[in-house]
Amino acid sequence: MTIGRSILALVGVGLLACTASAQWTADFEPPAYSGSAAGTVLSGQQGWYLPVTSPPGKDYNVFTYANNAYGFVQNPEGGAQFAAGRSEGSTNYARAEHLYDWGTGEWTVTWDIAAQFNGTLPASDYLGSFSLQPSATARYWQTLFVWNNLNTADKWHINYITRENALPGVTPGPAWDNLDPNHWYRLWTTFSMATGGITEVAIKDLTTGIKTTLQVNWTFVNPTNPDPTALRFFTGGTVAGNICAWDNLNVIPEPASLLLMASMWLLRRR
Repeated sequence: MTIGRSILALVGVGLLACTASAQWTADFEPPAYSGSAAGTVLSGQQGWYLPVTSPPGKDYNVFTYANNAYGFVQNPEGGAQFAAGRSEGSTNYARAEHLYDWGTGEWTVTWDIAAQFNGTLPASDYLGSFSLQPSATARYWQTLFVWNNLNTADKWHINYITRENALPGVTPGPAWDNLDPNHWYRLWTTFSMATGGITEVAIKDLTTGIKTTLQVNWTFVNPTNPDPTALRFFTGGTVAGNICAWDNLNVIPEPASLLLMASMWLLRRR
């Protein structure tokens, strides 16, 4: 067996051993997803659902970029559609949840996010979040989106909530701060279900193409709790008007990236 084949074989075995789950993508594109300019309910599409909460929440919707009701700009790396949820104030928050078997492997979760406020100022926190679920009973990590100034709602930032960083969490660095409303960013988080550790986070401005990557050493909240079984989009705020938009969600078993690198190495060798 050649060296190249040996590398591919070893990486392939690692990929199979790592987890029973495979890469999963939700790009909210037709025909798998039905969307419209006014918004089409996401719950019931491709396994998404509105989680049972007390008080009950509000559905996310799938929108077309063209003429969408919230006025979100086209994602530079998006397609024709995206998902978004608006908080109607009080406790009428928007949520979208999807079951996922995380297994015991190492994962990178990546998604595109844009946010804005279209209500009457001042706005209210929290703007939104991405989290592993159920956070009430499972071990998890969470990103939390926070307004820099509630009176203007013209800049926002992204925090991470981990065992080391309690609510409202911590901003990894300047690249995660002073974000523009109605502007698309891509986030990455790499973590291990085996160790309950988060090892790397990254953010890319999808307009400028600038990407910032940071090595971290964080651990899941409530590390002795059972494993999470789902992931969730959330839009919050007790004042109506916070909106979070999402696109290009990818859940990637990390050895897949090693397989890709090995393949590229073989191509270069050839």
